[in-house]
Amino acid sequence: MLLRLWNYVKGYVIIFVEGYFLEKFVNICTRRQIFLWDVKKRKNSTMSMKVSIKGFKMLRPIAKKTGCRVKIVGRRGVPFILYRYKRRKTFIAGAVLFVFLFYFMTSFVWSIEVTGNEKLETDVIMDRVYQLGVKPGILKYRINPHDVATNLMFDINELSWVSVVIKGTKVKIEVAEGVEKPKLVDKNTPCDIVAAKDGVIKSIIVKSGLEAVKVGETVKKGQVLISGTVPVKNQEDNPRILHAIGDVIARTWYDAREPVETKIFEKNRTGRKKDNLSVVVFSKKIDLFHGSLPYEEYDKVNIEKNLSIGEDLVLPFGIVIERYYENNIIEKEISLDEAKKIAANNAYKKAYSSLPKEAKIVETSVNFIENEDGQIIAEAIIECLENIGYEREIGGN
Repeated sequence: MLLRLWNYVKGYVIIFVEGYFLEKFVNICTRRQIFLWDVKKRKNSTMSMKVSIKGFKMLRPIAKKTGCRVKIVGRRGVPFILYRYKRRKTFIAGAVLFVFLFYFMTSFVWSIEVTGNEKLETDVIMDRVYQLGVKPGILKYRINPHDVATNLMFDINELSWVSVVIKGTKVKIEVAEGVEKPKLVDKNTPCDIVAAKDGVIKSIIVKSGLEAVKVGETVKKGQVLISGTVPVKNQEDNPRILHAIGDVIARTWYDAREPVETKIFEKNRTGRKKDNLSVVVFSKKIDLFHGSLPYEEYDKVNIEKNLSIGEDLVLPFGIVIERYYENNIIEKEISLDEAKKIAANNAYKKAYSSLPKEAKIVETSVNFIENEDGQIIAEAIIECLENIGYEREIGGN
């Protein structure tokens, strides 16, 4: 392999040798240290072979001595490529300039990607990343990924893990969010277990403290469920004050309302659309062919296309298409049953959105009520079981 590469760099020719003394021709070349390879016999009086440029120049006297004719059928290698393009100086200069510019452009960061965040806004992370000096247009070699990751961890409390990797012209930031720790009261601090919301007690387990409510009792938000103040027999004026511990499961309800509307408005696209084109050069947006919008009702879609080679080699050029789709708004009359179904579904979604993650749904119901104006209202009610107790320091708020 190395020999072939060396021959390609130095250049070689493919020749046909024709004559009656081919073996003698090859033997003389060998004695004179002319390297021949890929020697193949074609016919009784013809052979093909490869020889270096320097070796080919030494073949004439040998061919004359053996009475053979030598014919070049192919030229290979770097010298012939350079010779072919030596008169096309502009092309060569352009190719060299392109390689230089490509290397120069790929020495910078042109894109920053953040993944892994769910609750924390990407803009919050990006703002801090920019403050650390990592932004489009900075040299890749000026970024220390370890330092960036460490600073993000210290500066943003919501993050529990950060990875920063530079690939191509892109900085990839992968994060993991920490679980918010509940506010705890030290076990040496006296506290009560109080209700976080209204509910009806389903079960109560007291591990420390005095049960202050009974199963089946209705409680209000802020009411003491397990007291940390425990009376001592024969010492009514000197009760024990301790840290109450226990679980209080209660039935809770979440509800939402939605009006029943038999007249609805549907949005339909007409098939007409308009594009406003912009080009992006080094993060600067330049508007092209922007005209007035002829539609009253429309949907807008942004289409961004960046010039890139693969996924990670992003260049600072691209186009942005603002596409507007014209809509027709049509008023439509639907049946009362269909309107009730839509209103009930929307009311349930509203109620469900307010449920805490730990709540367990045990029953759902939808009622339809009529207000004073004759408007029918869909009311969705979700009944849950959840632990409503939380620790509150005795004497605190």
